Amino acid sequence: MKRFFLVCSLVAIAACAQQPPPPPVAANPPPQPPPPPPPMTYTVYFDYNSSQLGPAGREVVRFAADAYKARPPAPVQVVGYTDPSGSAGYNQRLSLRRANAVAAELQSDGVPQSALVVSGQGESSNEPTPGQDRRVDVTVGGSPPAS
Repeated sequence: MKRFFLVCSLVAIAACAQQPPPPPVAANPPPQPPPPPPPMTYTVYFDYNSSQLGPAGREVVRFAADAYKARPPAPVQVVGYTDPSGSAGYNQRLSLRRANAVAAELQSDGVPQSALVVSGQGESSNEPTPGQDRRVDVTVGGSPPAS
């Protein structure tokens, strides 16, 4: 009987020794910051052959500036476009004048110049409705354009 208990004890000890150790306790990873809000685009329309901001355009720019100030710092892309009338060179210059007019208004509404990425794209021939290609798109947030 003693042998039986001795054999059972040895089997029990051997069985315990062969069990794998318990898995390590997973440490709680540090909390991740929330993802940035998605980019928002605001469109400012212009009259034919003009880079002057009207009251409606100023209001759209104010909305864009408020959106910038309400989120973590992010780049603001300001891209000007024109309709296809006029030469390519003239349209490029006009689109840049429009973008610069919007950028100046954004700065006066509190957006720092260092956050602005301003460009003119010239003609926008993919707009089906006349007048919608005479615009500046202001995108708050997102990645800056590739250089």
